[in-house]
Amino acid sequence: MGLRSKWQTLLWFGSRPDYWGHAMALGARKLRPNRDAQPLRSEARNWAASRAVSKDTAYVSLGLQAPSQTEWEPFAEAIDQGESLARSSLVAMGGQGAIDFLFASTLKLAAGKVVETGVAYGWSSLAFLAALDSLGIGRLVSVDMPYPKANNEPWVGVCVPERLRARWELIRQPDRNGLLNAVERFGYGNIDLVHYDSDKSYWGRRWAYPILWKALRPGGLFISDDIQDNFYFKEFSEELGLEPTVIEHLGKYVGCLRKP
Repeated sequence: MGLRSKWQTLLWFGSRPDYWGHAMALGARKLRPNRDAQPLRSEARNWAASRAVSKDTAYVSLGLQAPSQTEWEPFAEAIDQGESLARSSLVAMGGQGAIDFLFASTLKLAAGKVVETGVAYGWSSLAFLAALDSLGIGRLVSVDMPYPKANNEPWVGVCVPERLRARWELIRQPDRNGLLNAVERFGYGNIDLVHYDSDKSYWGRRWAYPILWKALRPGGLFISDDIQDNFYFKEFSEELGLEPTVIEHLGKYVGCLRKP
């Protein structure tokens, strides 16, 4: 990153007081060991790949069932609408990810209280909201910090159709503020499902995972995207003494833990 780019980033954060705590946390990481270096990433990917199972096997290991063909129909309809809406976006953001797995997990867990971090186009939000609409219950609280200098704020969640938005609250803050606010919407120990897809660094996960885990109810489901980026998901599972469930999607890996 050149000097001009660094200065622009500083100005971007400086104009947003709610983001100052996040900016300070990013700066403090410069003083910590680099747990996201390429050799470690390669080892983490190999670990995730060695654990990966099919989605059908994952449902069983998590105590869930795969949806029936009829139960998939609302998801397919929502994706068609989302793809049409996403074409209106003037900025490029993240792809869909394993959103079929998110839909199925929410539906079969009957998860009425859902928290996610990281929205971008809103594909995961769309999956959760389609499942909540099918269940006829619940609410999704999402946390998203716009990409610095990308001018993508108007397009965050663009693929979520208006008909599904009544059950959705979008908190436009970095994790350091927004994650805590999202958890407070439901209260600790009450959330059915959490999905982590925001700050994927080792130190970002080390801060956020324990908070989200504490927020889950017994029997709740924890899902984290891109666990191949570093070893924190593995370490967190070991600290809890739990056997994780891992699935692969387009060369990336999703980790899941069911809270006893």
